[in-house]
Amino acid sequence: MKILITPCGIGTGHASRNIPLAKKLIKQHHQIQFASYGSGLEHLKLNGYKPYKLPKLEFKGENGSINIKKTATQANEVSYKFIKSMYKESRIIKKYKPDLIITDSHYSIIFTAKIYEIPTITITNDLTFGFSNNTTKKSIKYLETGIQKLIHELTQNSQQILIPDIPGTTTIPKELKEKTRYIGPILQEKPDKIPTKEILRKQEGYMPQEKIILVTVGGSHFGKTLIENICQISSKIQADKIIIFTGIEIKPKSIKTPINNKKVIIKQFTHHMHKWMKLSDMVIALAGHTTTMEIISTQKPNILIPIENHTEQEKNIKNMKKYKLTTTTNIHNKKELLKLINQKLENIKNIKINLEEYKNFKKTDGIENTLKIIENIKKGEKI
Repeated sequence: MKILITPCGIGTGHASRNIPLAKKLIKQHHQIQFASYGSGLEHLKLNGYKPYKLPKLEFKGENGSINIKKTATQANEVSYKFIKSMYKESRIIKKYKPDLIITDSHYSIIFTAKIYEIPTITITNDLTFGFSNNTTKKSIKYLETGIQKLIHELTQNSQQILIPDIPGTTTIPKELKEKTRYIGPILQEKPDKIPTKEILRKQEGYMPQEKIILVTVGGSHFGKTLIENICQISSKIQADKIIIFTGIEIKPKSIKTPINNKKVIIKQFTHHMHKWMKLSDMVIALAGHTTTMEIISTQKPNILIPIENHTEQEKNIKNMKKYKLTTTTNIHNKKELLKLINQKLENIKNIKINLEEYKNFKKTDGIENTLKIIENIKKGEKI
């Protein structure tokens, strides 16, 4: 089959989890093409793909916070952006002629695909949208309700809606329940296949006894505030190494590292974030869904920081609490962050994952379940 995959390009999490799925599909002799925008587009290019470029969507804001007013103003242009995306998607479909479209939280293509009678699978970890937890403005609440309704109406046109997590982690609207299923996490590598911490440290040149913290902020610019705060308090952090990945939108040279502080190591990008998580003692990260899944797979104690006004990331942190590895704080609270880091490091040997929940997490394989669904579509079977 010729399959077009269209991940949301806000951050790199959507594109990142689509890559291991694409690799498996290629092994099964399917032909794969990507289309995306923003950080997602750049992430795909860095992984050797040549994706089609779609019109850009983004959250507005700075200093670790989404600006609700500016983002809502942009959302008021949704009709124009929707039509613009559909026009570009139509051109891609005519050129590539896919048999199936897999969309990861990029919703306009579902309607475009319907026009061309192409089946679609939607991958998403959140079927809601909004700022309700962070604003009381009626105009924004009305806008939020409208966008939620649009997402629900669009996804009803998919053959299947797949949630890459364990059951119960998101709210499923009643009109979507029949075609929605939890498939389990989509991971870069199965947990049992990741090399040991000791092997990975030897490969990367780190000593077994070193206390290592990994900091990752995904693919958006919102994480720069967290990185700068970590650098400012780094001399007081009781670790030997603090390895920071800035992501695609933040240039390492733009980060001011403390003079004569050799514990801070700045990198921009890796193809194997899960391995860097595995070799570390603790992870500090923004709370994107793909990041949280990789943290669970490596069983790492962590501090998750939500971007301000990002309700999905707040939900992700709430879902992480049951694994007994996660603490959190505000992105601007350096004093509290320093306290949490050192407390966690001091107690690191006693922090263990909730084994019952971890077994439940490992029970289902998101990639294998997606492949089965695609095979059913290929055979023309009812799913």
